[in-house]
Amino acid sequence: MNAATVPDAGSFRAYLQSLRVRVATSTLRQRMQGILLLAAGVLLLLLLAVKYDRQSLLITVESAEPGQLQVYFDRGSGLSESLSATQAYAAGQTELRYRLPRGNIHSLRLDPAPGAAPLVLARVAAAAESGGEVRVLADPLQLTGTQIARDGTDEHGHARFLVAEGANDPQLPLALEIPLPSNTGISPVVWRALWWGFWLCLLGVIAVRFLRLARPTLALALVALGLCSAMAMFSPTNGRSLHPDERLHEADARYFQRHWTPPRMDAPDLAPSFTTSPYGVTYLSEWNVVYLFAGKASRLFRELGMNERLSFRAFNVAVFALMLVGLVAVGAPRGSYIPLLITPQLWYVFSYFNGDALPFALGMVACVVALMPDGPLQRFLQRRGPFDTATLGHMLLFCTCFGLLLLSKKNYWPVAAFIALSMAVVTLRLRAGVVLALVTLLLLGVAANGAGAALAAAVGPSMLGLAGVLAAVALGHCLYSAWRLLREPESRRGVGRIAIVLALSAAVALPWISIDAYKHRGEPGKSALVEQQRERYAAPAFKPSMATDLSELYPGLRLQQKGVTLGGLLEAPRTWHATTFRSFFGVYGYMEYYDADIVYKAMGWGVSALLLLALGLGLATRTLTVAEAIASAGCAAALVLASFLHSWVYDFQPQGRYVLGILVMMVPFFLRTADSPRARWLFTTATLLLFLLSAASFTRIALPHLT
Repeated sequence: MNAATVPDAGSFRAYLQSLRVRVATSTLRQRMQGILLLAAGVLLLLLLAVKYDRQSLLITVESAEPGQLQVYFDRGSGLSESLSATQAYAAGQTELRYRLPRGNIHSLRLDPAPGAAPLVLARVAAAAESGGEVRVLADPLQLTGTQIARDGTDEHGHARFLVAEGANDPQLPLALEIPLPSNTGISPVVWRALWWGFWLCLLGVIAVRFLRLARPTLALALVALGLCSAMAMFSPTNGRSLHPDERLHEADARYFQRHWTPPRMDAPDLAPSFTTSPYGVTYLSEWNVVYLFAGKASRLFRELGMNERLSFRAFNVAVFALMLVGLVAVGAPRGSYIPLLITPQLWYVFSYFNGDALPFALGMVACVVALMPDGPLQRFLQRRGPFDTATLGHMLLFCTCFGLLLLSKKNYWPVAAFIALSMAVVTLRLRAGVVLALVTLLLLGVAANGAGAALAAAVGPSMLGLAGVLAAVALGHCLYSAWRLLREPESRRGVGRIAIVLALSAAVALPWISIDAYKHRGEPGKSALVEQQRERYAAPAFKPSMATDLSELYPGLRLQQKGVTLGGLLEAPRTWHATTFRSFFGVYGYMEYYDADIVYKAMGWGVSALLLLALGLGLATRTLTVAEAIASAGCAAALVLASFLHSWVYDFQPQGRYVLGILVMMVPFFLRTADSPRARWLFTTATLLLFLLSAASFTRIALPHLT
């Protein structure tokens, strides 16, 4: 070694002495960061050194046709949908690999799809994910099932099973003589404790630096954008669509690759949209303008070398990015980004093509522009400043977003009502009583529109009469308040300006609505045309003319007609509220991939605590009024009620994505949470914790299963 490169012992001692000096003179923040970093390093070394390996269930299947196999895992407390996994298999022989849920598995149940082609089970075994010894769990030749029977063997002596004709739930139960652990090595409890310790220490290190950023919530939103992009780019684009109804949405957007206006329902070019769904339906029967933008944008993305499915997903990712750009451009307060960070279900919605992402982004931008207390639009509505370029820009942005929101999925109409109501509350300083009356009318209107006669029959004459009295009192109070409001010149001018802004927003939506109405003028009318196309394009079993009622084939259809009560939706096995709650905080694929119940509880309690904290702070500092809180809570209740009644009257679909508009309704709670340094630190820390919990769910559950 060259003498010049040999370290000098004196210099090394000097370096150690300088370290002691630096530690002695360091701040408390720096010492805490160093201790946490050291602890994270020690825990990481332990994680690398100890033996721990997750096990997987291996099932070798062979079939002449592709299909899917769902496996239920019983940990001793019975079977449930949350402890199940579904894998698709191709024609020929396929080895399916299912990751075992944590704990000891006492039994399994294999459920082929109803109508599946004959299936050969060559092996049912378990093995560690890193390889090693394979444990055979059962001899398929000894299995007996329900609605599925062994039909001899193949040329290799493997058991061949045949699903019974007309089966709706074929099952192959498999009891294990010895419980199957989910892992080898140390206890899962110890392993999770080491991981949690490592991540918490690392979180502490990051938080010390992160909390000093100028816009920490925006930085987290950019990370969420990266997660959306990863899911969109790396989940498969061929074979079975991995995401809810993605093929149906693509077929509708494909129509607008060649057209610019809403279609007439019997247009020949619309046939692919009807035939993609076995029910013979299309989303284009409603005012869903999202498919116009997606169809045009996909052509641009395909020029970059993307395939068609990827180009549609890229559109949704671009919408998320444009939403962030819009919020930055209007100078959105840092608290307005918080609703984007507290549930991974929102990121999942933006990672594949659907009809929910664009209206959410439109509602988010419109809400922030309308409600910023010192924003140009509120200054204009309250006549607190000149009509300058910034005011014009904000007004045009709001009118465009709000107008397009009216042309989106109907489950976002309560979001539009919330934005209009909240804008009036802030501008006119409406009292809590008036807002409560307006919200009451909204809830009664949603109930009447969503269930109508069915709900009236369910609640009985006395409750119906009470609802009528309540509506009359609320309407009377609103009319009296409007009369008092319009007597004041300043309030009259505010009402006039709000009317101008909303009229301009309606003007954005009017051309699309007018063209649609013009194309369906005269007989037979749009609704009749939709039914005609269903009869023409639906699969034979789903044609309206078929004598068989679809609700008899599908237990979730038209529950109200089957005698299921409103309370029955909340009882086992349906538990509408529990499934909707979980899928609001992250259920992926076709409602297939769940996180642990404790994670959903942590997210739910965390978000609830954050909202209560924001409510208390806002009321204490008078940056949030009771009227604004009532508007948010009431419109959120209307959105949940609409989804609940749809599941009761039409189709049981307890999906959290249908109520994601609640996140937009949280915006008023967080707009002023950064006004003081202490509140800014508190809410940033809480948001960071919820974001990390959401990101852990997305990276542990969604990405491994769907990429």
